[in-house]
Amino acid sequence: MTADYFSLGATLYTPCTHPNLERIFQRGLGARSMVYCTEDSVNPQELGIALENLANALYLFKPNKEFLRFIRPRNSVVLEKILLMPGIEKVNGFVLPKCDLHSLPNYLSVLHKAKKRFSLMPTLETEQILDPLVLPKIRDILNQIKSRIICLRIGGNDLLNLMGLKRLPGISAYDTPLRSIIDQLLLTFRPVGYEISAPVFDFIDDRATLADEVARDISYGMFAKTAIHPCQLQVIEELYTQYAKIHMEQARAISANDASAVFLMNGQMMERTCHRTWARRTLALVSHV
Repeated sequence: MTADYFSLGATLYTPCTHPNLERIFQRGLGARSMVYCTEDSVNPQELGIALENLANALYLFKPNKEFLRFIRPRNSVVLEKILLMPGIEKVNGFVLPKCDLHSLPNYLSVLHKAKKRFSLMPTLETEQILDPLVLPKIRDILNQIKSRIICLRIGGNDLLNLMGLKRLPGISAYDTPLRSIIDQLLLTFRPVGYEISAPVFDFIDDRATLADEVARDISYGMFAKTAIHPCQLQVIEELYTQYAKIHMEQARAISANDASAVFLMNGQMMERTCHRTWARRTLALVSHV
């Protein structure tokens, strides 16, 4: 299974301390992509157990293409240890936490020594991400590994924590200061070709607000999202599928070789020059849902 942005869907995270990690590594939990975590979901005193579980799961894992598998190391030091584990070449890549001007050079140094060219998903979630003047500098470092980056992930809870906030029931990310951050990340990274994954929604019993948030993710062109529980998968994936079905006809019309420069379709003015990038991304989504 090729690791590209539109194949991620709802990405489900599982701590490497999970007692059934070996089984979950092999069979998954129903998501199109999974991340096995040694970072925030693991207490410092449990890191040794997490790495032991991960090493065992990797060693016993028999590769299949049912879903994508990524590992989130705790930091560059832990990444270096994980890269030495037998079987590490079987995974698709890594989610790199806390990426900024301080940590990225360390990650790049470690990855440069790796035998395999792994796919990467850097996560933007530190105080530096709040400074619009720093983001272009981070982008310049990321450009060194751009061809390997599937997308940039937004660490929503970490960013809220910097402001002394947490999610409140019934409130979308777009009704919090996260919206301003998402806006700035899109403005900085999307025009130069980076895809972005939407932040986690951390209530598992509020399908209505989750659906509202995913609809707003989609309006921002984000078709991958962090999930924390299998019960969120259906809501997220159904909205991606609905969007693809509704807009597939327009996207194909814009992409046709004989498309007019301007035409009316489904009550909307379609402009080939202005909408062709949207059409390309929409058709990419269609091929994966």
